Amino acid sequence: MNIFRRLGWFFKERKGHYIFGVSMLALIAVLQLLPPRIIGSTVDAILTDTLTKEVLFRWLLILVIAGIFMYVARYFWRLMIFGSAVYLGRTLRANIYRHLTEMSASFYQKRRVGDLMAHATNDINAVQQTAGMGVLTLVDSLVTGSIVIVTMGLTISWKLTFIALIPLPFMIILTSYYGRLLRERFKYAQESFSDLNDKTQESIAGIEVIKTFGQQKEDVDAFHRLSDEVVAKNMRVARVDALF
Repeated sequence: MNIFRRLGWFFKERKGHYIFGVSMLALIAVLQLLPPRIIGSTVDAILTDTLTKEVLFRWLLILVIAGIFMYVARYFWRLMIFGSAVYLGRTLRANIYRHLTEMSASFYQKRRVGDLMAHATNDINAVQQTAGMGVLTLVDSLVTGSIVIVTMGLTISWKLTFIALIPLPFMIILTSYYGRLLRERFKYAQESFSDLNDKTQESIAGIEVIKTFGQQKEDVDAFHRLSDEVVAKNMRVARVDALF
């Protein structure tokens, strides 16, 4: 949640977009309750031999209208939330580029090029994902989860709802564990990506020296080792992300 607090300035700036996008997500959560309810009523009507053409047509019409509304709502929440995330990425890239152009030569003597490249690429992409997919996951789980739980309790059975929620505490514990593990492994992956950028910059800058001393093969082998390390560490991130 700390990252959301740090992005508070951006959420305030795009408040209208996010409020509209979240409203569309809430509308979709409500509309998604209609198909299972209608299917259940249809099955009950078939079992009791009370299903008529008029009733079936009315339910089908409701499903079609709900489907159209969900289609439109999905379009707008993607436009508002994911569009705002893309805007954030563009803003951060412009800010970091402007900041780097204002730095003195001594700044670049103390900072590795690979670290700066990692901040300008993967780090910004990660923040952009937080403002898009992160917000979607947070809102969707809270809104959809709450609406489904309340609807189950009111229209079906509180006892059955309680039984269905028994795995929830274990899911919370695992989610917290995998979240910490994901952040830790992502940090290592970023560090290896920084090392790879540094190696590339050094090799290109010193290509004449490398060729003069005939170190092309050694340099290529060193690059391959770093590249394989980047792949391996990102695969470790992907495995945890898949479990998550």
